[in-house]
Amino acid sequence: MNFRAATQEDLAYVRQNPFEGAVKNYPYMEVPDSNTYAVMYESSLVAVGGLFVRWEGVGLFWLILTADCKKDGIHGFRALYAIREKVEYLIEVNNLYRAEAYVATDFLQAIKMIEAFGFRREGLMKHQRPDKGDSFLYAKTF
Repeated sequence: MNFRAATQEDLAYVRQNPFEGAVKNYPYMEVPDSNTYAVMYESSLVAVGGLFVRWEGVGLFWLILTADCKKDGIHGFRALYAIREKVEYLIEVNNLYRAEAYVATDFLQAIKMIEAFGFRREGLMKHQRPDKGDSFLYAKTF
């Protein structure tokens, strides 16, 4: 599992080849900044994600998986460990005291992943996603 700076082409690929079909209908996104990464497994783009610093000390993590993450068990422990290390790195270099993440209420694998990272569920956000789906707000404080 490797990380590299994400490009606009990476986001376009995720949108056309999403793990979750609803992503195809999400609003157009631009690569926000240097806290955005492409997650590569061998030569496959399996995810794009990163950290949006909302204000000093508080950041919002996001991750969009591609359909390629379903191949060869990529979504397993290897990915979990690599992504966890990147999250911890971004928390440290951005000097966060609070990290947040929104997780779709029906995406059980993502719920398990964010909880494995030590994030705690803080609430339910009704109609939070572009498809009007609900999300849980998760956070971790330091």
